[in-house]
Amino acid sequence: MPTFTAGSFSDIADTNLGRGLWDFLNTKESLIRLETSTYSKRPALEGLQVQLIEKFGNAIRGDRWKQLIGRMTRQVMEQHGYILAQTGARIRVGDLFTSAAKYVKK
Repeated sequence: MPTFTAGSFSDIADTNLGRGLWDFLNTKESLIRLETSTYSKRPALEGLQVQLIEKFGNAIRGDRWKQLIGRMTRQVMEQHGYILAQTGARIRVGDLFTSAAKYVKK
């Protein structure tokens, strides 16, 4: 598994929760959900919200945690041949995120 480049999120990325999020986002099941949302021209994280809440609970509802998840998702998507297409795209369904990034395959 690739290493996460935390940047300004190094304070929370190097915690048990941060490492758990990175591991979770790199699972085959998570990638399938991210890619399916992307294929449907939706923000990648739209299809992963329920699983994130089920696995990590309310601990990830804070803005900084959600921003970290977004940064991690971008790195996961880029490692699998996607590029950023749009930031701040509105999420239609779910209660964790209100907006997230969209990606396209290179």
